[in-house]
Amino acid sequence: MEEKKRVSFSSILGGQFLLNLGATRHWLFALYLFVLIILYITLNLKVANTDIQIRRNQTELKNLKADYTSKSAKLQYQSRQGEIERRLETTGSKVERPQHPATLVKLP
Repeated sequence: MEEKKRVSFSSILGGQFLLNLGATRHWLFALYLFVLIILYITLNLKVANTDIQIRRNQTELKNLKADYTSKSAKLQYQSRQGEIERRLETTGSKVERPQHPATLVKLP
């Protein structure tokens, strides 16, 4: 039985698999270098695009955080008792402030 030759990742990147195949032609080595260069460029472009997307997401997060902060402050202002009374008056609501405050009921 023939022993199967295993091709590892390091032998592919190092070019040893070409020698194992018996390829001593220069054009095959040039083709191998061309493929490696294309792979290198592709990976670098992918990394650059990922970096650009990360920056865009960080900017979007900053904008959303600022928007959240402003809406939260506006909501806190609108929930004040005086502001609620003023808005009820402007809308013509007949809701009035209670004459007697609520009392605590204790059960035996």
